[in-house]
Amino acid sequence: MYAKRIKSVSVNGRAKNTGFRLFCMAMLIVCCMAQAIGQLTARNADGKVATLYTNAYGNRDTIFVFNQTPQPKTGNLSFKKSEPNTFKWYRFDYDARDFEKEPFATIEDAESTSQNNLGQGGYKLTVTPQGETAPRDSFVSWLYMNPGFDFNLYKNDRGEVFWGYTYCDRTDFILRPNTVQSSFTYYHPGRLQQGAITFNNNITFTMKPGNETEVVTSLNTQGDMQYLRDNKPPYEDTQYYFRAYDMFGIERKDEVKYITIIPYVTVDKPVLPEIDPTSAPVPVEFTYKPYNVSEYVWRFGDGDSLMYDLENLAPDTVKHTYYTPRKQGYQVTLKVTSLLGCTYTTIPEIIPVDDPWLEVGNVFSPNSTVESHRYFKPATVSLRGFEIWIYTRAGKRVYYYKGNDLRDWIGWDGRIENTGREAASGVYFYTIKAYGWDEPPTKRPQAGPYSGFFHLYR
Repeated sequence: MYAKRIKSVSVNGRAKNTGFRLFCMAMLIVCCMAQAIGQLTARNADGKVATLYTNAYGNRDTIFVFNQTPQPKTGNLSFKKSEPNTFKWYRFDYDARDFEKEPFATIEDAESTSQNNLGQGGYKLTVTPQGETAPRDSFVSWLYMNPGFDFNLYKNDRGEVFWGYTYCDRTDFILRPNTVQSSFTYYHPGRLQQGAITFNNNITFTMKPGNETEVVTSLNTQGDMQYLRDNKPPYEDTQYYFRAYDMFGIERKDEVKYITIIPYVTVDKPVLPEIDPTSAPVPVEFTYKPYNVSEYVWRFGDGDSLMYDLENLAPDTVKHTYYTPRKQGYQVTLKVTSLLGCTYTTIPEIIPVDDPWLEVGNVFSPNSTVESHRYFKPATVSLRGFEIWIYTRAGKRVYYYKGNDLRDWIGWDGRIENTGREAASGVYFYTIKAYGWDEPPTKRPQAGPYSGFFHLYR
């Protein structure tokens, strides 16, 4: 039998027992907790924030905030213990970067202490239990007298934005120069010579144009001028509502009316022909609604354009016809200009016009229950000229047609021309000459003749 020895580990030349180390750590925690019982409080503070530094107890001290609007306030601090103590209060001397050597207040044999009518700055309280000569605890707090801020927009006697701050691409809402955040400076009590720490009381700015959603915006500075900017000014006169608030509940509001100089226009979906909408010629109708516009310029993408001004106001509807086929289509835009020279151009609308095309079927039945089967009509697209001859097997002509826009031609209904008599069932022959809108009108037709046959069934 033998006794099992506790194993020790040598660290930096010193033997440290693991169990003893844990015991010491526990005692240290208990000691610190005992020291840190109690804290400084401020009964009517409007807010508080923690310091960036950590104190000797492992906690962060408190910065108590006292708003100076709508009525000025003075600061206060309080502390309470469960047994009699001697309390001493010290002010922070910013010039010396240290707490004053002599207390400005001493309270003996008391369980609590309070100080009122305190100004902005740092305060330290030492706590000495009864019967002892040296302080056992020391507490620090900082008081920040929040001065608030002004928030007034520049505007004319009618409550409108001044003309000089309104531009085509933006509007600047100018503020009075003292609309700035305040700050508070404090020090780490254990490292007073390392420099000041600054706490910024940030101001949040919001902007709400008319009935739109309130959005957070930023304060801009240019020289001595401060302003809030809207990079998308509306095309209608709009009341703007602004709000600013700091971190501790101080809020300011103001509003101003924006008189627009921005033009705008809405364009409905173009109206194309119901039948063969992409077959030349393509007549298109554009309907639009302008706002704050003094001049209009339509560009149809084929080299043609229309312009209207105040003396020749544009109608609500504009019509244009496209003749030449173009695979990629024509880009149509409308540019509008306001009386003060600001412009707006619509997103291009694409109008397609198909290439010439011709296809002939090989059967039709005038007695069919399907209406589209009752007529012999070649399928055509973008044809400028069209002629068709239809013959019997014996070579006798039974039908002839010549035309340009085939939207109005229903086709051959199976009746012999000039007689009204029904042609008999059987095989018929056709000859077609046609040319498209992609060819000049002075050029003789080069497409055709096309020849073939089809069946007529009754």
